[in-house]
Amino acid sequence: MIGNIHTFAALYKYLGELPENDTFLNHLESNKWKHCAKSEFLQTVRYLTLAFDAKGWRGRQIALVIDPSIYWVMIDYALMLSGAVSVPLFTNISTKNLKFQIRDADICTAFTQTDEQAKIIKEANDRVECIDIDAKCTNCLSIESLLNKGKEIDKKEPQKFEILLAEIKPDDLVTIVYTSGTSGLPKGVELSHQNLISQIIDTGIKYKFDAKTDSALSFLPLAHIFERMVMHFYISTGMSIYFADDVKHVGDLLRSVHPTVMTVVPRLLEKVYFKMHTKAMEGNILKKLLIMIAFARANQKYPWRAKNIVDTWLDKIVYSKLRTSLGGSLRMMISGGAALSDDLYRFFLNIGISLYQGYGLTEASPVICANAPNENKIGTCGRHFVHTETKIAKDGELLARGPGIMIGYHNNKEATDATIDREGWLHTGDLASIDEEGYIAITGRKKDLSKTSTGEYISVNYIEQLLAASGWFDQVLIVGDERPFVVALLMLDETRLEAYHDSKSKALQKEIKAVITKINKKLNHWEKIRDFHLIFEVLTIEDGYLTPSMKLARGNVQKRFEKEIEAMYKGHI
Repeated sequence: MIGNIHTFAALYKYLGELPENDTFLNHLESNKWKHCAKSEFLQTVRYLTLAFDAKGWRGRQIALVIDPSIYWVMIDYALMLSGAVSVPLFTNISTKNLKFQIRDADICTAFTQTDEQAKIIKEANDRVECIDIDAKCTNCLSIESLLNKGKEIDKKEPQKFEILLAEIKPDDLVTIVYTSGTSGLPKGVELSHQNLISQIIDTGIKYKFDAKTDSALSFLPLAHIFERMVMHFYISTGMSIYFADDVKHVGDLLRSVHPTVMTVVPRLLEKVYFKMHTKAMEGNILKKLLIMIAFARANQKYPWRAKNIVDTWLDKIVYSKLRTSLGGSLRMMISGGAALSDDLYRFFLNIGISLYQGYGLTEASPVICANAPNENKIGTCGRHFVHTETKIAKDGELLARGPGIMIGYHNNKEATDATIDREGWLHTGDLASIDEEGYIAITGRKKDLSKTSTGEYISVNYIEQLLAASGWFDQVLIVGDERPFVVALLMLDETRLEAYHDSKSKALQKEIKAVITKINKKLNHWEKIRDFHLIFEVLTIEDGYLTPSMKLARGNVQKRFEKEIEAMYKGHI
């Protein structure tokens, strides 16, 4: 029983008892699927574990700076079994953050995929050993050489692997996952075997899969704790898993792989919706009218209300085609990482795709609550996981406690103590409500931290400070919360106003774009400012746009320039 498992060592043994699966893990190489059977996966992990142990990595931090693939999962699993500490890093983070994380985690070795990554890592710490998984670097240690080393050890010491597994304890530190902080620098979340395994167990309670009939398509970064935890859950079921080579290819892969389950972020669903609508509207007036009726019905109808003849008709001629465009076999999509709009939630449920919104954060490994089959309520993030407790503090903040709560922040006891109180409650920083049925709804954020609709955290203050420091602006306001990208409202400094009075001036627009381009180089890709609007009118305290301390009254200013903000997001839902 998986419920009796508390470490990845025990989970490894459990996997060995599951039926063979010839398409257990799959990724694209030269546009062809490379398949890895379950037995091959287990054997490769065994050899890598032995090789990693021989390298003396027990208790050492090892970075994974590579794209999601079969190799990513195998290396991660072997690191955890060898007693090393796996540190997954995003491949597209800013140089500043990558260097910080390499130093903060005291990385001794990093698995990389490009010369540029290796160069940046070496600049952060020239003692870090880089292992190129694509074997393009002739002077670098390769995966193949590690596998050969593991085979040799296994042959000479056949009991060594079992000895290593026996040394793994539930409370052992297994990974450090970096998450954004309000200061602009990320924080390293320390998680144990028990933290992650408890999530796998609770996920299995809410969602049921059959390895014979279910398959998953994975396209989210495995450096993100949400997809990584879900990946290990998929593995625990023995089902087939397919890795997308590029998020841009998800549509084609859905139609070729025909997965039954997929984890998503709201931004992807927004893009899918927009693309569906645009393509469906191609045609004559009668077809366009039909599509308008179908989409309006799907956006507004209560999903669990009995279907009438119109719904049945629309399903046959419209919704069935939409399901086919998503592969035709999807029976479940689980959304996390950011808030999902009620309209979008209703739409997918009404076209026949079971969609479930969840909520969590890295510090909780990550899921705290989630909607699931037979307990799905639009406008909420579902009920808490079985082994997780939740409550609302006096100030409205959501608190959580349970086996998934992190050990603490790496090298940051002060932040840990401020986040987890003496009774073990994690202070999420989010405001929430819990209804009489136990469904949790997130109502706002206590912390001054925004989140894009793709689930990435952005420090609004940090970006605004960079803009203010440029000397060009008197006031700035960053918008990006639950939006697909970041935009800015900008008030020119008084000295600049003397030179420019026309917001459409080509010279002014060119100057501002140059300033923003320079600032964007200091930001992660999801934080980059994509558009801006210049404010030339005088904002005053009397009008409610400025506080007595001469700071922007954020809510009032956003409301005042709502049309201008929406214009910057035109074409995106």
